[in-house]
Amino acid sequence: MTVTLRAGFGRAAITPQLGSPMAGYLARVKGAQGVHDQLSAHAAVFGQGPLRAAVLNLDLLEVTEEICREIRRRAEGALGIPGDNLLICATHTHSGPAVSKKFGFDGNESTVDRIISGAVLALEEAQGKFQAVEVKRGRAALAGVAKNRRTLEETPDPAVQAVGFYAGAELVGCLVNFGLHPTVLGAENLEYSADYPGFLRRAVARQHPGCCTLVLTGAAGNVNIGYSADASALGEQIDFRTFTKAEEVGTTIAQAALNALGDGVSCTEPFLQVVSGRIPLPLKHLPTLDELGLSLAELRERRQALPPESSEAKQLSIEEVYLTVLQASLEDYKAEGRSELDVPLQALAVGDTVLVGIPGEPFAELGLSIKEGWEPAQVLVVAYANGYFGYFPTMEAFQEGGYEAETSVFHPSAIQVLTTEARRLIAAVLGKLGLG
Repeated sequence: MTVTLRAGFGRAAITPQLGSPMAGYLARVKGAQGVHDQLSAHAAVFGQGPLRAAVLNLDLLEVTEEICREIRRRAEGALGIPGDNLLICATHTHSGPAVSKKFGFDGNESTVDRIISGAVLALEEAQGKFQAVEVKRGRAALAGVAKNRRTLEETPDPAVQAVGFYAGAELVGCLVNFGLHPTVLGAENLEYSADYPGFLRRAVARQHPGCCTLVLTGAAGNVNIGYSADASALGEQIDFRTFTKAEEVGTTIAQAALNALGDGVSCTEPFLQVVSGRIPLPLKHLPTLDELGLSLAELRERRQALPPESSEAKQLSIEEVYLTVLQASLEDYKAEGRSELDVPLQALAVGDTVLVGIPGEPFAELGLSIKEGWEPAQVLVVAYANGYFGYFPTMEAFQEGGYEAETSVFHPSAIQVLTTEARRLIAAVLGKLGLG
């Protein structure tokens, strides 16, 4: 049986007005002062017979569930793409606008409207470019770029994964998956930028001018280019966090992805399938918002009584960051007084390639536990997808503490639940294709 997959790719600008609060760093208090490179929505729409599915990639720190719902509503009405068949993910750039209170959103609805309108435009352009495509996939190990930011050792998962869509010999669309925080640029940067994902796309386009590249950030909760999360949260400037470095990182990943496609395998039966659902995850014992407010007031009073450069003042500043993020998370997730949170999971398969969307920041080790063991199928863990619920650390990290563990609202047992349910979804989507 010959299986024909149609696909189309599109892009649209989502850069908001200057002066808007920027997301990602509590230490950055000024709004955006300029535009280094445009923030964009990149879309891939797939079709097989009457079935439609899509992936939408936004240059944002996060996509809230509210934004996802509105994009899905409009896409279903205008394009006939079922909401449950649309995977929406953020690149996680820390040089874009805030869209939730947790990260400093000022309530300016024009910012959100710009994002949603651009997202739908990208989907419309993609569907308008539908054509028959062939699919190729590959992976390659990339050493020396990504580090475990808690130990500054090499990442446990150096795999760059790529999926290419070809019209004849032309690469018209590409999905690139790598677990690395798009935080090459620090809190001192006040220009909108996609960070290294923007440079990655441009590097691919130099070799394949007609290619639309979606940068699907992987399990990067504990992975950056090699600096402490605490130092970054406090706004300490690190001399190698520059646009030049972002270009170097993006270009290196792009070349690894293209090499992976060059050495990759073709998908002979690119059947399309999507499975989605929600799962309850247990929360750890959390203080109330009032208790957090009192603790923060006490910390600030103690810190202000100390010399600003003292080690004790620095430690109190770090603890203040932890509590501030936790307080905002409780408000955003409406988690106060609750014992569990329902979070979305989704698996989208094109033949034996599966994208599994995780709504937050899984550690690299968690990503490996989800995606390994499915050969000959290839699984891409797509983080920051369909909502944002913070960090999913390892059990070891919960025991050690630190930024990710202290700001996570989840009980350590939630990680095994998440892993099990994600693997169940992968098995379900591959089973529907007769590959499980």
